[in-house]
Amino acid sequence: MTALSHPTPRSSVTPVFAQNFSTKDLPPQDQFDAWRALLADTIDLLPTAEASESFAAEFSSWTFGNIVLTRTLYANAPARRWRHRPRSFLDHWCVVLARSNASRNNSSSREGTRQESLSFRSLALPFEGQAEDTEVLTLFLPRDFCREELEDFDQAHDLDINPQLGALLAGYIDNLARQLPHIPPAQAQGLATATRALVAACIAPRVERSETADASLSSLLIDRARLVVRQNMASPEFGPEQLARLMAMSRSKLYRLFESTGGVAHFINRERLREAYRRLSSHRDSPSIHIIGNEVGFVDHSTFSRAFRREFGHSPSEARERSLTKLSATPLDVRPPETGPADAEQEA
Repeated sequence: MTALSHPTPRSSVTPVFAQNFSTKDLPPQDQFDAWRALLADTIDLLPTAEASESFAAEFSSWTFGNIVLTRTLYANAPARRWRHRPRSFLDHWCVVLARSNASRNNSSSREGTRQESLSFRSLALPFEGQAEDTEVLTLFLPRDFCREELEDFDQAHDLDINPQLGALLAGYIDNLARQLPHIPPAQAQGLATATRALVAACIAPRVERSETADASLSSLLIDRARLVVRQNMASPEFGPEQLARLMAMSRSKLYRLFESTGGVAHFINRERLREAYRRLSSHRDSPSIHIIGNEVGFVDHSTFSRAFRREFGHSPSEARERSLTKLSATPLDVRPPETGPADAEQEA
């Protein structure tokens, strides 16, 4: 049978377009295979002992604007195992609201109570799981639906949604499933815009908070970047683009990593100058100032001298003279002096 579950939000589709499917009218032994074929575009449903007997389920979907909402109802909540493998034509985000009867999974729960969970997933990434839900509501949204609110949205996969905002979003999705069959086509695009805005409002603050809490990772990345710069600073052409490639990071992510410290080019330039300071101060027989400048990536001697003075407050020759004066009297500290943010530019 043809799979109906491929969520293909199309910007040209403005009316609310509905699809429905049920296994209830099929022979019990054919129900699971029919349901598995229905979901084949998004997940691979794996057989279970319960599924071999019967698999009564209903599926509905509504397309409004470039968003798809699906609703799945399972009779008697059959146990299911599934896995998702990314496909080139399918990279949407999906908000999944899953509900189950608490009494089925918890003998101490009161009859009639329900449990629900809300998750946010990317179909561009693999995931798998198992469930005994009785109802699943899923919003499929375009990959770039939240780029204006948050550039680095790719880390939102499987995000732990704020409970208060999650309750708001779950209630909205529930009401959406109830009202979509009655929404006039003329209102479909406006409803899609409102839905994208609400999902972004509930998800983006959590992602930003996660970024703030990730300061330790940022510190490790900066240390790694410093090592990469030191290994490549002899090349005058080495700059932000090459650093991003060797760090296996996007340029936008690399820029955000250094935006609070003057930018990527400033970081690279400062590492060149600090290494030059160390070499100028290390011993009496160090190479000439011109050679040291070349070794850290400066082709022009005057450019190197100006950048050095701007960073440390004195010229390369003065730095060497100071180190020679101290050399015979005390153990030499070759650490560059601490400086504030400088406006040194990355030079070719």
